Amino acid sequence: MVWYNSPMLGLSQSIVILIAIAGIFLYFPVNRVHAPGRWFFQDTWLDQYIPLVPWFLIAYLALFPYMIATGITIFNTPYAMEFFTTIAIASWTAALIWYFFPAGILRKRKLGPDFLSQMIVWIHENEPENNTFPSSHVFYALVCSYYLILAFPQYSLVFATIGGLISISTVLVKQHHFADILGGILWAGGSIGLAKYFLGII
Repeated sequence: MVWYNSPMLGLSQSIVILIAIAGIFLYFPVNRVHAPGRWFFQDTWLDQYIPLVPWFLIAYLALFPYMIATGITIFNTPYAMEFFTTIAIASWTAALIWYFFPAGILRKRKLGPDFLSQMIVWIHENEPENNTFPSSHVFYALVCSYYLILAFPQYSLVFATIGGLISISTVLVKQHHFADILGGILWAGGSIGLAKYFLGII
């Protein structure tokens, strides 16, 4: 087991992991906030050309085991502290945006009778329409893929493909707009950069 301390943050890896986990779970209470000023973005011309593909629900749901597997896999590598610091930064800063500048998606979609379509209907009916920008699915998937590629470059194509499939699944199951993907990409890149800065890597 490898443990690290941040020279700039003055925090141990165990504390950073707890902060990261708390940030991830912060999504749920923030997602329940029904702020009167929240924005519901309408589909852009690009979103209207993106089809709803029920099979991509598998990729969408794959984020959760992917994050768990990444945390376990990265834990004993030299990138652990950087990974968990990035997750902490991404999750907490996104939660602030979701709370103070809430944005949502209107889910008025026609879906078929097949199992995956009905699963999407269930998600639409049971998950609030908040927390769409930036997309947590996108920034978590990209952060996980980035650090897995650093730790295991021989599997770069596999991890890049998984991160890409999870990211595009967000619009193909109509959980997000295309702009939310762009926000998630920027959030992933910015969080990685901040983590490196705070840890003295750059």
